[in-house]
Amino acid sequence: MKKIIAISILTLVSFSSFANDNARRLIEMLIEEDITILRTGGDSMLSDFIPTVNASQLISEYSNNQYKYEQTYHNQVINIKTVASGIRRDFSGDPFVVANGKNQFEYVSLELKNKDDAMNINNGSKLDLICIGTKDNVLFPILKECVTSDSYFQNFLEKTMNNINKLNESDTPKNMYESIYLGLWEQDIKNPNKLDKYNNMDEFAKNGQQYFEKALKIAKTKAVTEESKVITMPKP
Repeated sequence: MKKIIAISILTLVSFSSFANDNARRLIEMLIEEDITILRTGGDSMLSDFIPTVNASQLISEYSNNQYKYEQTYHNQVINIKTVASGIRRDFSGDPFVVANGKNQFEYVSLELKNKDDAMNINNGSKLDLICIGTKDNVLFPILKECVTSDSYFQNFLEKTMNNINKLNESDTPKNMYESIYLGLWEQDIKNPNKLDKYNNMDEFAKNGQQYFEKALKIAKTKAVTEESKVITMPKP
């Protein structure tokens, strides 16, 4: 599925409300599938825009080349999956999570966006967090604004769909998902009573490829902005 759509630069023409419903349904299923694939370690479109890491990996990269680490992760949205080694307090008294690497002398510091989340984290707790990388590191990496992946991706889906639902035919797509949505909308006009029969992405991947290919032929010469080719992950 990724190979079919990752190169697409989809724009809009003249649409109907019925096509809009089909396109919204399909793009929401696509986004949900992308999120699921990313969170289970697969290769989704989102994999290109939000790295999944663990504590040992970050510590190793930081130790090997601090400059390269900071160039890579500063202000980058990161999905870290690791195990908590405990909760500590900073100089202001705020809690932060420690995740050790290969030994107790090296760790990643995880600063929580909602400090009360520390109440539910103990030594040995499995963590799946979305955080922001920073240049403000001391000895070992520090990640900031950490929230649970569950809450982050739920908000991401809701906000993405809310923006998609507001699109009009005169609007310019602001990201890859919006471009795909508008392309699906156009194809539903050109191929009525086709897209409404797909109830899940497996069916669509097997039998709907032709509609993406048709959309590509129409849309390749209609790129509007570079941002319509990518997915910008919002800060937690």
